[in-house]
Amino acid sequence: MAEQRKRSSASLRAKRKKLLAALPDSERILRGSIVERYRKCGKPGCHCAKGKGHGPAYYLSVTLGVGKTRSYYLPTRLRKLVGRYLHNFKKLRELTEQLVEINLELLERGELEPRE
Repeated sequence: MAEQRKRSSASLRAKRKKLLAALPDSERILRGSIVERYRKCGKPGCHCAKGKGHGPAYYLSVTLGVGKTRSYYLPTRLRKLVGRYLHNFKKLRELTEQLVEINLELLERGELEPRE
């Protein structure tokens, strides 16, 4: 926030407007991680018995709470799309933090205005 203290209130508002324009579509966000998994089929003569296993298969892993995780299978056709949704969530978080910093600075200056 020290960097923002040097800027004028007008430049903070301009930066805020630019950040708002850069926010990703909030309908296209997911939180979690893509996980690669390999499985062993249990057949003694299968190559998977000595190697990594069959796969990879991809899953979206989402933490729902303390000790609670859920996995969703990702077919090949959805893997890239889910990756973009995850990227959008990360971008949304980063931009939101910057917006909060700007709003806090404007609040400290007594210049936080209601939405017009």
